[in-house]
Amino acid sequence: MFPGKRSPHEFQGAVRRKTSYTASGRCSIIEGMSSPHFEALAAKAEAHHRRIRNSGDQQQVLEAARECAGIYAAMGDRVKESDFLYDMGKSQVLTGAYAAAFETAGRLLAFARTDGDPVFKAQVLILRAAALRNQSRHEEAVDTARLALDVMANVQDSYDARAEVYQGIIACLVEADQIVEAWVLHNQLSATLEHVEDTLLAGQGFWTLGNLAFATDQVDEGVAYHQLATDRLQQVNDIHMWARFNNASADVQLQAGVASQRTEDCIARAQLAYDIIGGSPVELLGLAGTRAKWYMANGRLEEASRLLQNAVAEAYGTGAPEDASVHVLWSQILHALGRTHAAERESERAVRIERSAGC
Repeated sequence: MFPGKRSPHEFQGAVRRKTSYTASGRCSIIEGMSSPHFEALAAKAEAHHRRIRNSGDQQQVLEAARECAGIYAAMGDRVKESDFLYDMGKSQVLTGAYAAAFETAGRLLAFARTDGDPVFKAQVLILRAAALRNQSRHEEAVDTARLALDVMANVQDSYDARAEVYQGIIACLVEADQIVEAWVLHNQLSATLEHVEDTLLAGQGFWTLGNLAFATDQVDEGVAYHQLATDRLQQVNDIHMWARFNNASADVQLQAGVASQRTEDCIARAQLAYDIIGGSPVELLGLAGTRAKWYMANGRLEEASRLLQNAVAEAYGTGAPEDASVHVLWSQILHALGRTHAAERESERAVRIERSAGC
């Protein structure tokens, strides 16, 4: 290290001390720093963000995006700042920080950029809608998503953003039990996806369409859409996404009454992916629940019960919060086995969990 130069960690800490977000979300510069220093730090932070983003660890992605946003705020680059605040908001949704994501979207809507960039404004509105949807504020979520669709009405091309908006409004409508209205939009999303070159975005779009088809009892279309999603998502270097998709695909198939070899293949792919990356206790318990449903649908009740017994003990022993839905499922399996007392025990436990969660 040359005399008079700070290490990267010291320099990064200096930026944190010299900058802070106000209540409105704006960054105030307490004292100036030279432009070359900021540019070097920004380049380093962006490179770190790209590396972390490929890892699939959304909490780390969130913190890396926050760091980048702070640096660009200190530099006065409002466009770059808003880009990374938007990335931060998406990671907040994925990590379950829904109230924080809603706040981030509100900050972004106050940026002048949203007045002159309709595509960005629509994306921010969909972020806000996702935050609302995940807080069960369904009417507000649908209204916000519709506003995003209105913003895109006069925008030509921009297929990626349009696909995000259609996915967002469909998810909001489904969560609000407006399945018929959601299905009305499926052709628009499908047609848009034909022009989307981003493999991940296209895969997520077909994932959404498959879920929607299964929800409307159109099983053949659901299977076809999920196969299109599989073809794309397996090309993406995101094992975490691959695991989540396969588990979710199997789960919606089972909800639609499909418990085929294709369904088990999805479960096996999810298990293999989690074996590689080490899924969280919550994720592994969710996957165990999906496999238990598959066992149950195929008459393998004893295996289903043993699986849940072991999965619950392991998940709760490693810090996972109690999950009422798992105990409801286990109760159903035990009832089918004729073990009435044990079934009632699990049913009562599910009720206690829901009450303690304020449900």
